[in-house]
Amino acid sequence: MSLSQVERDQRDHSMFGASSADIRNMVETSIYRITSEELHADAMMVMSILSDAQEAMAHGDVETARQYINRAKYVLNYFILNEE
Repeated sequence: MSLSQVERDQRDHSMFGASSADIRNMVETSIYRITSEELHADAMMVMSILSDAQEAMAHGDVETARQYINRAKYVLNYFILNEE
């Protein structure tokens, strides 16, 4: 069963705190992409997102940390492994 766009957007917001389109745009327009080779840039983006997750955990914000970790996994899957 396929999800409607509204259901996908709701799922994305719950999982990532943003839409998957917003995450793709974030990666595609990142400073890492401007200054580095693409694969290296995407790996740097993942490390940056994971650092954000660590900071959220340090402040006890488990939900935001979970969403950051999901964003990092999305970037790994979509940009580095080229799967969706």
